[in-house]
Amino acid sequence: MFFILLTLIVQIGFLILARSAAATSLEAALRRAVVAETEVAVVQSALSRDVLAVVPGAEDLTVAVTGDETSLRGVVTFRWVPPGPDFIPVTVSIERSVVRVVPP
Repeated sequence: MFFILLTLIVQIGFLILARSAAATSLEAALRRAVVAETEVAVVQSALSRDVLAVVPGAEDLTVAVTGDETSLRGVVTFRWVPPGPDFIPVTVSIERSVVRVVPP
């Protein structure tokens, strides 16, 4: 029983790290895209590649980036498969938005 509890606690820690890494990648991609005025399709493909690189165990990745003249919004959703036994399926969804930089 103790080892199952210990494994669960370790997996929760890894989940927090995976979510944090994906959120950081999303925010960085949106900020780069706003400053460089990059196409939405390019941002989506680069973000997919980044999230898969920094989040081991990410499966069924969905990336959606939308924008208008004032802001850019991104949503990343993936199923995270932890190392070791898979107790419960975990779906992580992260949403961020960044305001476009406009000259004064």
